Amino acid sequence: MFNKAYIKKFIQDSWIALRPLSLTLAIGSTTLGILAAYQMGAIHFNAPFDLLLIFLITVAGLLAQSGANLVNDYFEGSFRYYRPGGRQIKFLGVVRTYFDVYVFLWAMACFAIAGLIGLFLIYITNLHMLVIGLTGLFIAYAYTGEPFVLKRKGLGVIISFIAMGPLMVLGASFPFTKELSWYPILLALPASLFIPALMISNEMRDFTRDQRLSIGTLSVRIGSKNSTYLYRTLVFGAYVLTTIYVITGLYHPVALIVFLTLKDALTANQSVTNFEKLGIPYTNRLHWKFTLLLIISLLF
Repeated sequence: MFNKAYIKKFIQDSWIALRPLSLTLAIGSTTLGILAAYQMGAIHFNAPFDLLLIFLITVAGLLAQSGANLVNDYFEGSFRYYRPGGRQIKFLGVVRTYFDVYVFLWAMACFAIAGLIGLFLIYITNLHMLVIGLTGLFIAYAYTGEPFVLKRKGLGVIISFIAMGPLMVLGASFPFTKELSWYPILLALPASLFIPALMISNEMRDFTRDQRLSIGTLSVRIGSKNSTYLYRTLVFGAYVLTTIYVITGLYHPVALIVFLTLKDALTANQSVTNFEKLGIPYTNRLHWKFTLLLIISLLF
């Protein structure tokens, strides 16, 4: 029914829509939340049920971010695709390609499965988990999803930080601790700062276009100069905060190994300042390297 070229293109476009390399954000935040619960004495790695929870929480986090990526692609990324035959259909009141519809339904499936896992987590905990889960799923959709499109209201950077940072970290620790604590949020905060930095790198790449089209992202609203200042504050603030944590005893001194990524931070900053497309992958790489080293240090 489909030739090899079509299938190859379909797989390539699916990869672009999902953006799997960005899923390190979810892996990092859920892992840090789980480690926080472990340090609070709420996890026993030799207990089968705890291992099941770790798996389910990680999968739910990945699905939530996957849904957000796909929703973003549906509402903002269709212009990148070339669909052989150009087949279109009216979907939710708008003329869309079949591939667009597939991306949207894929996103909803991700949210639905994440929601099912959430129901189980609510069952074993309490309604606090319901609030955490619903808030996370709403933000994942509303970031670029109609009719909310919070990104264009200048809220994208802020809500992405909340959802993928503190909220996801707390959501990962809560099924084990069953308490609302600042400890997981504070423990993961240095790594979480790279999440809004990544969103700024995305907005800076499109700054000229967004400004011309009067798209009200945070970077357009505060200007390119202030956006670069904010980016630097977030990125280099992560190193400052790590140092403070080591001095105050929240982190083991081995956590200073995150400074091995400082060269990557300088490269990413230069790229974002120059409105380059590479600012996004550079910042993403910086996030996962920093987070991985931080996770290793927390095992001490």
